[in-house]
Amino acid sequence: MAAGRDRGIAIVAALWASAILAVVVLSVLQLVRADARLGRGREDLAELGAVADAAVNITVLALLGPAAAQWPVNGAAVGVPFAGHDVQVSVQDEAGKIDLNTTGEPILRQLLTGAGLDGEAARRLAESIVTWRQSPEGNRASAVNSNAYAAGYGPRSALFQSVEELQLVTGMTQDLYRRIAPLLTVYSQTPWIDPSFSSEAVLAVLSAVDANAEAALRQLEEERLGVRPPAASPGVVLGHAYTITAELHGPAAARVVRTAVVRVTGQPLAPLLIYRWG
Repeated sequence: MAAGRDRGIAIVAALWASAILAVVVLSVLQLVRADARLGRGREDLAELGAVADAAVNITVLALLGPAAAQWPVNGAAVGVPFAGHDVQVSVQDEAGKIDLNTTGEPILRQLLTGAGLDGEAARRLAESIVTWRQSPEGNRASAVNSNAYAAGYGPRSALFQSVEELQLVTGMTQDLYRRIAPLLTVYSQTPWIDPSFSSEAVLAVLSAVDANAEAALRQLEEERLGVRPPAASPGVVLGHAYTITAELHGPAAARVVRTAVVRVTGQPLAPLLIYRWG
C-alpha cells in the first residue's frame, strides 16, 4: 500500500511540475511577444521621428527660399507629404507674441488680467516678472535676489532663457502658466508686438491698448464670419525668429511632435540661427 501511495505522490508531483513548466513556458512566450511588440513600437516611433525631422528641415528650406515657396508664418497648419506620410507643419513668427524679456509691465498686466487674475494680483505678478528679468545693475536688491534664487525662490536678476522658466516666478500657478504660455516668447527680442503675425488670443490682449491690434482682431472676426475674404498670409521677414512645429500620427495611436525655433538672418554665410530643436 505504501508503494502505491508513493507512486501516487510521484504522479501528482510530476503533474505539478508539468503544470509549472507550462506556466513558465507560457509566461516566457508572452514576454517574447510583448518584447517583439515593443520592438516594433520603437521602430515605428523611430521612423515617425525621422519623418518629422525631415518635415522640419523641408520647412526650414522653404523659409530660406523664394516667397512663392514659403510656408504661412501665422501658425496655420500645412500638410507636408514625405515618405508616404502626411506631416502637419505650422510656422509661427515669434514677432507676433509677447516677449517676456522686453514687454512692458502694462501689457503683462493686461495679459494676466485677461487670463483671469484680478487687478491687484495681476499687478503684483507683472511686477515680479519685471523684477525677475532685471540685471544686477538695475536691481537694488540684487544680492538678496541672487541668494533667494540659489535657495530656490525669488528673482534671478537675469533675462528669461525660456518661457518655461516663467513657472519659477513667485505667484505663477500651473493653471495660469498653461493659459498664457502659448502667447509668450523670449525670441522676438523687441518690446513691439506685430499684429500682422499675432494669434487671435494675443490680439485680444493687445486690443485694449493698441489700435492696430484692435483692427487686426476685428479683421480676423470678420474673416471668420465670412464678411471679408481671408487676408494674404504675411511672409518671412529677415531677422525674425520662427517656431516650426511638425506633428505626425502613426499606427497604434503613435504620435511624434518635433519643434524647432530658428532665426532667419539674411546673412549669406550664416542664413540661419538655431535656438531649439527637439
